[in-house]
Amino acid sequence: MKRLGVALIGCGTIGKVHAMGFKTSRYVDLIIACDIIKEKVLKLVKEFGFKEYTTDYKEAIEKDNVQIVSIATPPKYHAEIALYALERGKHVFCEKPMATNLNDALQMVKLAKENNLKLCIDYQNRFLPPYQETKRLIEKGCIGKILQIRARIAYHILEVLPPNSSMLKWLFEPQIAGGGVLFDVGSHWVDLMMWLCSKKVRKVFALLGNLDDKIPRTVEDSAILVCELEEGIQAIVDVSWAIKRSLPLVEVYGDKGAIIAGLPHRLMYYSESCEPIGKWTTIELPTGEEPHLLLIRRFIESINKNKEPPVTGIDGYCSLKVLMVAYESAKDGEVKNVEYQEIIP
Repeated sequence: MKRLGVALIGCGTIGKVHAMGFKTSRYVDLIIACDIIKEKVLKLVKEFGFKEYTTDYKEAIEKDNVQIVSIATPPKYHAEIALYALERGKHVFCEKPMATNLNDALQMVKLAKENNLKLCIDYQNRFLPPYQETKRLIEKGCIGKILQIRARIAYHILEVLPPNSSMLKWLFEPQIAGGGVLFDVGSHWVDLMMWLCSKKVRKVFALLGNLDDKIPRTVEDSAILVCELEEGIQAIVDVSWAIKRSLPLVEVYGDKGAIIAGLPHRLMYYSESCEPIGKWTTIELPTGEEPHLLLIRRFIESINKNKEPPVTGIDGYCSLKVLMVAYESAKDGEVKNVEYQEIIP
């Protein structure tokens, strides 16, 4: 496989994770890092060995020896940077959510397709061992036809992030972040839910809340989505920044069994068609490799082997569509239909 030059845009917390992921690949050269704060980019360049740095993302993208642009900025800037890169023939690895409005997301998908470029969205939770095993059991037919799915994650954002975290400077600003916990965390679990089921959300009802007075009320700190997916599958996505702690649980119920995953590094399943039949079985799973690294490695492979990225632009667009319709539902207090006719037949 040929070597690929990378430009990293955004040198904060998630930018370091991107840099680590690309650095572990023998098929990548770390060409240039970019951040509007010079001190941040210099620190990251020194830590990971980028050859150059800049505070201008356009300068980074326009480098002739750059083939991949990795976007690790706050959501407001994702589409602007991605579109600039795609217009100049660069493959894009983009943080989630891929944009803060559907028009920009749709344009990213179309431009990547028109220019035969790879666009991958960073939904790394798909690569966590409990959910990989859940997907395997589902595809093996161990729980039969899926009837219901529930996805739950909660933690207290002000206790998880240190007070000096760069994310806290924009995370509660909707014009930069795009939304609150639903946009930031719910985005992951909506994607995971649809990926596990291989079905899209068709209807959604959303309940948003502000449960902790210490978290600015500019955005929601808690959200519950009640969804109907294709083939009548029922689902609940439940996320919060206000609850002290919960396990990242995903429960999948079928007509022949059930799976409870993420306990952590553990999975339980009950099956009427896979051994051992008719009893709850626990699978202990290895911690596994850091999921961002696995996703980035698959993304690099998709470029070199000219195949579909592990998480496509369409995947990113569909999860964003659900989020946007969910915000409409919460505002109106009504169940809303989710239509994907722009890109999906």
